[in-house]
Amino acid sequence: MLYIDTNILIYLFESHDHFSKQVARVLEEFTRDNKSLVTSAITITEFLAGTDSSSLKTLQQVPNLMIVQLNENLAEAAAILQRKHKMQIGDSVHLATAIQQQAESFFTNDKKLAKIVEQYIPVIGL
Repeated sequence: MLYIDTNILIYLFESHDHFSKQVARVLEEFTRDNKSLVTSAITITEFLAGTDSSSLKTLQQVPNLMIVQLNENLAEAAAILQRKHKMQIGDSVHLATAIQQQAESFFTNDKKLAKIVEQYIPVIGL
């Protein structure tokens, strides 16, 4: 299972030169092997706020993408990670979700987040 950070999905759907192609290649490799892709429900908020898209239907186009809802256990785990690593709340929710879902890799282009994530899960970057 591959955890996908919001910036990766933005690259996929917005024109970001070579990033879009790189993202598509990585996601294609995972979906070709019938592996699941996972992200947090906070991705919906970040994606819609950071793109021209006005609908969740855009994200629903990604094959094998599961969107995990935030619950009390995830919120508590995110708070602990946020306090421990002095992370932004969105990043802590992403990491807590990836850990809870037992993601084998975390796909992001956020270098600061990647340094924290790699303490828990291998990171795939661009």
